[in-house]
Amino acid sequence: MATPYIVIVDLLVIIFFIVAFLTAEKKGKFLLAGIMVVLFALPYVFPIPLLSWIVYFAKICFGISCYIFVKRYGFL
Repeated sequence: MATPYIVIVDLLVIIFFIVAFLTAEKKGKFLLAGIMVVLFALPYVFPIPLLSWIVYFAKICFGISCYIFVKRYGFL
């Protein structure tokens, strides 16, 4: 399931996560890091095709929420 679209989404999510991580405070950093680990590790722990698609859409939602967080609170 490594199509170019999935790789592009993963890269965008990682970039938005890094910017949101730098913007967040202590508790927010733990929450963001925990969500990121779960989203990227879950498809490898449970290799179920349906779960992979669910996680794919969850990554999109997570990336959008990181973008909104950065827009709301500003970068650094």
